Amino acid sequence: MDNNHRANLLIDKAFQALLGQQRATYLLIDRQNHLLHICGDALDLVASPSVAAVCQDILERLPASLQLPVSEALQQAQVSGTAQRSGSLETLDGEAYGVTIKACLQPASQTTAEFLTLLVTQKECDRTLTHPPLTPLTTSETIKLLEVNQRLRAEILERQQTEQQLAHKAAALTRSNADLEEFAYVVSHDLQEPLRAMTAFSQLLDQRYHERLDETAKRYIQHIVDGGTRMKAMIDGILELSRVNTIRLNNSPTNLEQALETVLENLKLIRLENQAIITHGPLPTLYVDTNHIVQLLQNLIGNAIKFRGPEPPRIHVTAEQQTNRWLFSVHDNGIGIPQSQQKRIFKLFQRLHNQQEQKGYGIGLAICKKIVGHYQGSIWLQSVPEEGSIFYFTLVVSTHTEA
Repeated sequence: MDNNHRANLLIDKAFQALLGQQRATYLLIDRQNHLLHICGDALDLVASPSVAAVCQDILERLPASLQLPVSEALQQAQVSGTAQRSGSLETLDGEAYGVTIKACLQPASQTTAEFLTLLVTQKECDRTLTHPPLTPLTTSETIKLLEVNQRLRAEILERQQTEQQLAHKAAALTRSNADLEEFAYVVSHDLQEPLRAMTAFSQLLDQRYHERLDETAKRYIQHIVDGGTRMKAMIDGILELSRVNTIRLNNSPTNLEQALETVLENLKLIRLENQAIITHGPLPTLYVDTNHIVQLLQNLIGNAIKFRGPEPPRIHVTAEQQTNRWLFSVHDNGIGIPQSQQKRIFKLFQRLHNQQEQKGYGIGLAICKKIVGHYQGSIWLQSVPEEGSIFYFTLVVSTHTEA
C-alpha cells in the first residue's frame, strides 16, 4: 500500500463519522477549481465518486443546479477565507430538496500550497440532527490534508514533465520524418538524373565507337555501366526504405491468403523457372497495410527461391495467433545461412554472395525488418547451411476475421 493510499484512508476515516451522521459531501479542491480528493459523497454529487479525477474542473462534474452557487462560494472563499451559499437538488423521483454550501480556504505550510474545502449538506437532514455541525479542521488534520495535496501536486508535476518530454520527442520525430522526406526527394530527382546521364552516355559511347575501341576500353565502359546500374538499384532501395517510414499507412482488413496470391502472381516467372512449390497453412485477416504485407511476403519468398539448393524450392508459410501478437514463418529448403551471418543480413546493403554468384543488393531483408518494426514486431531466422532456413516474424495487430 503506497503513501498516497494510506493518506486517503486516513482522510476518509477521519470524516466518515461526521459525514455518516448527515447527508453531506466533502471535497478538497485546489485554487484552480481542480478536484484533489473526495472525502465522502453521501449526496452523490460527483460523477464516479470513487475516482478523484485530478486536474478535472469540479464544476464540470457537479449537477447543473449547483454549479453557479458552488462557483460563487469558491470565489468568495478565496477572497474572504469562508463563504456560504444555498442551492437545491432533485431526487430520482423528481422531488427537490435544499442544500447548504460551505467553502473554506485552508492555510498553506512552507512546503505546500493552499487548497479549498467544499461542504454540501442537505438542509432537511440538518433539522433532524441532534449532532453538532461539522467543525473546522484541526491543525493535525490540516497538516495531513496538506501532505496529501503536496503529493498530488508532485504527481501532477511529474505527469506534466513526462508529457512535455513526450511532446519534445514527438516534435523531434516529426522533424526527422520531414528531413527524411526531403532527402528522398533530393535522391529521386537531383541524384538520379546525373546517374542516368552517366550510364546513357557510356552506352552511347560504346555503340558509336564500338569498332574503334579495343577490348580494354570496352571493358572499362562496361564497368561504368554496371556501376551506374548498381548505384541506381541502391538508390531505389534507399527510397523504398524511406517510404516505409514516410507513407501514410492504410491499416484496413487485409486477407493474408489473398495477399499471398498476389505475391505468387508477382513471382510467377521466377516460380516457373525454378519449379518452386509454395504451400501455406490457414492465414488470418488482419488490420495491416496490404502493400506492406505483400512486400514482406514477396521479399521472403523471393529470397527463398533465389537462394535455392540443388532440389526444386519447397516453401511453406504458416501463421499462429499468440497472446498479443501473430507469429509467422516462411520455411524453405534452400542453401541456408551460417549462424555467424544471421544478424548481418538484416542490415542495409549487406550480402553473403557476390554479384557473380547471386544478383541482388542486400535491400530486401532490411525493408522486411523496417516493415515488421512498424507493427511493433521482430524478425529472425533459424538456419543450417545446406539444409534450409526458417524466417520468423511477428506482428502486433488486431484480428478482423480468420480465414
